[in-house]
Amino acid sequence: MANHPNWFDASYISWLSYDSLNIELPDGHLFFAPIINWGRYHEENGQFLMPVSVRLNHAIADGYLVAKVFKLLEDEMSAFCNQYKN
Repeated sequence: MANHPNWFDASYISWLSYDSLNIELPDGHLFFAPIINWGRYHEENGQFLMPVSVRLNHAIADGYLVAKVFKLLEDEMSAFCNQYKN
């Protein structure tokens, strides 16, 4: 991992839209790379919703940074959906 400082795990569960996801790792307190998962989007009350979860060791980041990433993702997804609305 020393040669890849910006490395992270990501996975997409295309057949499943979920409410929550919990990832338990052996010696998880020693695992510092973020783990990002997302699932199938669905429409609800005229809005597209997509589950996204992040597993992150608090030793490398805090909620403020994660909130900024989620805000950026929300803005990008809104822009993407809006271009196909009209």
